[in-house]
Order: sequence, then structure tokens, then C-alpha cells
Amino acid sequence: MPGPLAIPIAGWIAEAIAAALARAAAGAAVGAVLGGVATLPGDTPREDSEAKPTDRALPRTGEPCKKCPPDLGLMVRRRHGVNWNAYEYQARVTGFAYDTEYCQWSDEWNWKGIALGNPFDIDFDGFISAECLLQEAKGDYDQFIGDDGKSEPWFGGFKKMSEIIERQATAVHSNPPTRLLWYFQTPNTRERMLSILQRYRVSSTYYP
Repeated sequence: MPGPLAIPIAGWIAEAIAAALARAAAGAAVGAVLGGVATLPGDTPREDSEAKPTDRALPRTGEPCKKCPPDLGLMVRRRHGVNWNAYEYQARVTGFAYDTEYCQWSDEWNWKGIALGNPFDIDFDGFISAECLLQEAKGDYDQFIGDDGKSEPWFGGFKKMSEIIERQATAVHSNPPTRLLWYFQTPNTRERMLSILQRYRVSSTYYP
């Protein structure tokens, strides 16, 4: 007969709950006196040496994931004139497509954003989203450097290259965790540009 038993059982449960609450309050008071900080059930501290690697690697609840700003960019098709070596080298570095039939275009990564309070609109030769890495590839520019180490008087490519480094570096450093890497097919060109690359804290590599 469940009806008559309902009242006694409910009373017993209420008494048990009240007792448990009283014990919890007493324990909290003791903890406050002894340590100044109350701990929650299940929060038993462990030494760092006992923690599993997976425990340390897990992000805290509510911790935002780091986003890669250039992900907001898009792939564009640019025309730079016929230069087979430049297109082939750029494609080898970035994996982006180029016009293998007529050498009229190559795919690049366009990124628009804000740097130092000013808007920018910059093309990069490549982009690896998983590494948040923007890429710039320079082909055989050594052909424009004479035996004396100086560039041909009529060639303005190195000045333009310096301007590109400055613009790209400003955008990248203003939008962490974005990174930038310049690839050089020939060693003398990299050596020539190394001082300005270092000035703007841009990584580079000789990648023939």
C-alpha cells in the first residue's frame, strides 16, 4: 500500500538531507578556518608529476581558441606577365596553381585587415592555414646582380622587394599569431635582402 508509506519515507529523506547539509556547512567552516579556501568535491589536488600529459594539454573550459587572421582572406588569380621560372618556383613553394599553358596567371592569397590602425590589402604568394603561415617566393633574381655584387642600374626590383617586406611585416606583426616566411631560389638575392628582412623580423630561407 504505497499511499500510507509516502509520508514517513518523505520525512526520512528530508531529515537525511538536512543532516547532510549541516555536515557540509560544518566542513566548509573548518576549511575556511584552516586554509582560507574551500574546495569542491572531486577537486582533490595532485602533484604535477602525477598529472597525465593529456591533462596538461587540454585547454581550460571557456578558453578561446587562437584564430588565424589570414583565414579571412581569399584566393585570387593575378597576372604578372610571362615568367615561367617565377611561376613554377612560386607553385613549387606554395602548392598554388598557375597557368601551365600560357604562363599568364598564378593563384595567390589576398588578405585585407587592420595594422597599426590603418587598413591594408596585401597579396601573398601562398598561405598554409594549419600553420597560420603566409608565404612569399622569389625566383632567380641573382640574374640581376653583377659580379661586383651590385644590381643592374636599370633594375628596380630590389627596391620594390624592400617595400613589400615592410608592408607584409607590418600586417603580420599586427595580427598574431600570423607568421611570414620568404623563400629565395638563389642565394645572392637572399643575402642582399637579409638586412631588411632582419630589420622587420621576417624569417627567410634559401630554397633552390
